[in-house]
Amino acid sequence: MPKKIYLGVVGQIACGKGVLVDHLKEKLGFISFSLSSILHDDLRKKGINEFNRKTLQDMGDSLRHRFGSAVLAKRAIKILSKQKHDRIIIEGIRNPGEIEYLKKMPNFFLIGVKAKRELRFKRLLGRAKAWDPKTWSDFLIVDRRDLGVGQEKLGQQVGRCLRYCDFVLTNNKDIKDFQRKISLLLMKIHRFI
Repeated sequence: MPKKIYLGVVGQIACGKGVLVDHLKEKLGFISFSLSSILHDDLRKKGINEFNRKTLQDMGDSLRHRFGSAVLAKRAIKILSKQKHDRIIIEGIRNPGEIEYLKKMPNFFLIGVKAKRELRFKRLLGRAKAWDPKTWSDFLIVDRRDLGVGQEKLGQQVGRCLRYCDFVLTNNKDIKDFQRKISLLLMKIHRFI
């Protein structure tokens, strides 16, 4: 029976996390689970069907305040333990408490993705998601909150999360360069399992 492999993915807005996840799914048969899907479900149960980044961030912060910093990770593992897949990506990690819980899982590796702020803003404008900020000043507000600037310990803390990474990928060039880095990283991970 193959070992279960969990790969956590953390990074700033528009750094290339989605490219990493898509590559792992397409090339290596991973499935992905986003912690924010838990927030989507909880909001829908409350009758809220339209939400944005701030709504999701506020909901995540609220759950961590009520149930502890690892609440989303615990709920994710409970859901994922019922799945038969042995290659699982956990994305949407925003707080060190989630990482501390996930690091207790055998064969869990945390991958961080970084990219220059100006490049991330340019990518964000290119992807044109409805709730993405459209101006540099709005982007800075979102980016700072996500990083943890001015946030409580149980809030958004991507900046602190990046310090927990087993591996960090820098995505400051084109997609081909980034996919090459992903392939090299996977060779490193395979040595540990």
